[in-house]
Amino acid sequence: MAETILTFFSLAPFYLLGAFPTGRLVGKLYGIDVTREGSGNIGATNVARVIGKKAGITTLSIDLAKGFLCCFLGAWLASDESYGAWSGLAGVFGHCFSIPPLKGGKGVATTSGVMLWLSPLSLLLALFVFAGVYSMKRVVSLASVAAALFLPLPSLLNQSNSNIPITLVAACAALIVVFRHKENLKRFSEGREEVFQSKKES
Repeated sequence: MAETILTFFSLAPFYLLGAFPTGRLVGKLYGIDVTREGSGNIGATNVARVIGKKAGITTLSIDLAKGFLCCFLGAWLASDESYGAWSGLAGVFGHCFSIPPLKGGKGVATTSGVMLWLSPLSLLLALFVFAGVYSMKRVVSLASVAAALFLPLPSLLNQSNSNIPITLVAACAALIVVFRHKENLKRFSEGREEVFQSKKES
């Protein structure tokens, strides 16, 4: 029990790394508070919608790197790949449920970084799902949720003990992504969810 509690608290630095508010800081570089514009979210989609494609890609890249770095550092420091997986999940949690008054994102990019380190095959499958759903509906939130639900599949089908942490982390991250998109899903069901358009840059 004591060891479990110690492990839990040892994940705090990765939570804090995940909580780094990339989108908000990128917005400030452009003199814009993204939490007061568009959807108010600090993720790459809202940044691209409010500021432009370049700012959105910057936000996406850094948020993805946060997830990858959490896994890499966790595994390296503990010499344990399973710990790296849980470190990545802590980063996703930090990104989505940041310390007040910071507003969290929806976890798509950070989860992608985690899966890039844990299971590139799972990420590749999710990207195909995202591309397919987005090409049909042009709704980023719906495509993101659909992609997230496929993340645990490859490791789940591979019945290996070494894949158990990957499956659990992928499933937990997917549930977080779905939960963070609950308002988007509600709007989509009511026909009110916006089709994505990035702001044209001057």
